[in-house]
Amino acid sequence: MAEKADVVIIGAGLIGLSVAYHLAAKGVRNIMVLEKEASWGQGSSGRSAGGVRLQFGHPSNIKLSQYGLDMYLHFEELFGISASVDQCGYLFLTRDPTRWEKLLQIVAIQQSLGVPVETLSSQEVHYRFPYVQMDALVGATFCATDGTADPGAVAYGFARSCTALGVQIRNNEEATAILTNGGRVVAVKTSDGAISTPIVVNAAGPYARVVGRMIGLEIPVDPYRRQIYVTTPTDALPSRMPMTLEFETTSYLRREGASILFGMSDPDEPSSFNTNTDQSSLAKLVDALVQWVPAMSQASLMRGWAGLYEITPDDSPIIGTVPGIEGIYLANGFSGHGFMHAPGAGRALAELIIGQSPFVDLSPFAFERFTGRRQIEEPFII
Repeated sequence: MAEKADVVIIGAGLIGLSVAYHLAAKGVRNIMVLEKEASWGQGSSGRSAGGVRLQFGHPSNIKLSQYGLDMYLHFEELFGISASVDQCGYLFLTRDPTRWEKLLQIVAIQQSLGVPVETLSSQEVHYRFPYVQMDALVGATFCATDGTADPGAVAYGFARSCTALGVQIRNNEEATAILTNGGRVVAVKTSDGAISTPIVVNAAGPYARVVGRMIGLEIPVDPYRRQIYVTTPTDALPSRMPMTLEFETTSYLRREGASILFGMSDPDEPSSFNTNTDQSSLAKLVDALVQWVPAMSQASLMRGWAGLYEITPDDSPIIGTVPGIEGIYLANGFSGHGFMHAPGAGRALAELIIGQSPFVDLSPFAFERFTGRRQIEEPFII
């Protein structure tokens, strides 16, 4: 006999836990979250750089960020544990005049939505942030309310609250098949049995495509390795500095206590589930960083790790339903921004599932945009 659930969520990372929490907080009962690992939050959620920023180009992405930052600022009141928000700011740098013109247009959109972002000339950047040494710098955007938070604490807060609200988080239980009948979901098969359910949420992170294929659906989400490194304690850079990102190389760095955390995307690396670090990628990263932060040449490496970005063709998430299959909901492809968008995405999808109007317009994130509709333009991607 199959067990029964009102909702089954596949994936107990930050996205899946947020969906579960928001559903349970809205009165939905008998929610099961399936996690193939030994515990929740062990995948990409536990390997995040912890950035939280309002600086996005698309209004719906901005609104997801605003909800997320507000929740993290009040996380202890809501969940009994601090999210350790540090509003150190986010500084985006560019050497490309064409990109700069586009960023100026986007800043106007951000400011119209209440984002306290400012534009800086190259001279202002060098004066306020002298560790940046970039002769070809055209300009920068800076938002002082952006910053970082603790992904581990957030995952723990969500998981604990989910459990208190009656959600079953079932670790070491992998979804192996999704059963449909007459164009709607009826059950999920797992490594431990079967669960009868009318609603399944795919929150499988980098495994979104694998889960999608269980119902014959090709979800355009692919995993890409992203490596992060931390130096030994150093005073070569300011003790207080923003998350600083350079668009053209996608290299970035920020303070991690007395150390420096840094990373970079590699456009030449193919999609894979590889989560190992390697010296060649590290060498490429360091070479890129010291070109605009020469002081990094004085730092020594302490440790590094790698996680997986779940990338869509337009670097924006898929949130919503699937045409032709009733009961399937997607929360996939956050393209490296799942931590900052998890609270908002969880709330919006929960509202959609229970028949409420989502607080943010989800139409730009529809699955159908990859089958003929116009895709999102989101230039604030690293």
